Parts: sequence; structure tokens; C-alpha cells
Amino acid sequence: MVKGADWMSGTQLVNGALLAAGLTQGQIQARIFGPQIVTLTGAKLSKSLIRANQAEPLADEDAWMLGTRKWPGSADAYAARLLHANTVLLSHPRHFFRDYSTEEFARLMDTKTRSYSAT
Repeated sequence: MVKGADWMSGTQLVNGALLAAGLTQGQIQARIFGPQIVTLTGAKLSKSLIRANQAEPLADEDAWMLGTRKWPGSADAYAARLLHANTVLLSHPRHFFRDYSTEEFARLMDTKTRSYSAT
């Protein structure tokens, strides 16, 4: 299971409850926690709060972070850029011990500097 880092503390509680209920460590699903995406204010990027107008909306060019259909290029280009960003994130463990701003994640996706081709 892959989850955002914001789930980490809650998962520890769930794991403790599962162990108390009699499961063994080997029976509990393995979890990997990825970095959290935060807004420029440092708040967790929350699609539900933004959609409910309870958090600052994203800039129009970053609307794809809330819905992949808003990616300005093809689905192939989106998949290629997402694969590239994940390759960067998986390149060193330090990437999993920090948060990324929406601006930095957009940079990782290369939306500001490259055309939207799949290459």
C-alpha cells in the first residue's frame, strides 16, 4: 500500500490495533509513505477542501493537480512526466522525508520548462 506521509501517524495506531487484535506483523499489509504535497502556505494540498472553497485554490496552470483531465497535454505525456517525477523521487530516500510544494512538484513534472510531449 502506498500512502501520503500524512497517513503515517494514523497507520501506526491502526497497526497497533491490528497487533492487539491478534494479527502478526507478517499479516499486516506493508505500507510505503510518499512525500506530501503542500500549498505555498505549507498546508497539505487537499482536493476536497479546495473544491469546498475551504482552502486557497491552485493557479489555473496547476489545476491538473486536482484532476488529471486538466493536464494541458496528452494522457501519454502526463504518464511520461509522472513516471519521470517518480523516478526522481525514488532516486534517494531523502525525498521521502520532506514535503513538496505544489510549485516544486510542478517543476518535477516539468510543466514550466518543457513542451507537453511524451518525450
